[in-house]
Amino acid sequence: MSSDRERVTNEITSGLNHLSMRQLETVASMVKSLNIPVQFIPGSGVDIVDAAFAEEMSNLLSLHHSNHEAPLNKKPFEYAMKRCLIAQGHNEADLNPAPGESAYDVFGNGERWSLKTEAAKGLSATQVKIEKFSEARWVREATTAELCAAEVRERLPRHMDGYDRILVLRAETRPDSFAYTLEEVPKKVLLDCFTSATPEMFTKKDRGGKPGISFGADFSHPTNGDKVFRMLLDSSVEKVRLWYQTKYCTHHGSWIVSKPDSDELTLFTQV
Repeated sequence: MSSDRERVTNEITSGLNHLSMRQLETVASMVKSLNIPVQFIPGSGVDIVDAAFAEEMSNLLSLHHSNHEAPLNKKPFEYAMKRCLIAQGHNEADLNPAPGESAYDVFGNGERWSLKTEAAKGLSATQVKIEKFSEARWVREATTAELCAAEVRERLPRHMDGYDRILVLRAETRPDSFAYTLEEVPKKVLLDCFTSATPEMFTKKDRGGKPGISFGADFSHPTNGDKVFRMLLDSSVEKVRLWYQTKYCTHHGSWIVSKPDSDELTLFTQV
């Protein structure tokens, strides 16, 4: 281990010789960020995030915030998920090479992953918001509750055939940190709900006294009848949007990435 560390350190040191001053400042910013500990808090899920996954995600979040003031969004999350799977030993992990042909984003550990992100200054503690569950040009033609129910029963299960699991990386911007949580929306619950959609569920809600333009529906949990999510067939952007109750998600862990204070920004001092 010590010889590996020495070899990598020598490679880094020798690689700095030909960098410009601005490039060295960028590297220094990355090193400073990696020296600020990321707090990882394990979740209730046990089959995704192990020590290797948690450490790799911590490092990637640190590197992201060494050069970005905004939370990690979907495309970087896809790459981070691939890197975390490889860190676990799944060397076959990769991004979807043809995303237009299949709905998954990353393949690894023998599973196809659909990845979503949500970011805000104040995330809801009770629901996960998925702005684009799927593209849905068909919602413009679903002009009645009967058509909405029929389309949901037929199209959404077919869409979900393209992946095995759904992960949502939620990022909350706080005054002194970024708080990331990894939530899994159970696919089976969604499938059971979609296949049982009925016309009576779909209505257009009034907005400020004006009639709504898009149909929405509340879905109940298949086992206990509790409301599990709300769906909006958003005809203005041709997307299916979901608000899923967090208590019915599987929580796989949290990462707290501290924003550096002035002392941490002066990690390296001139002699």
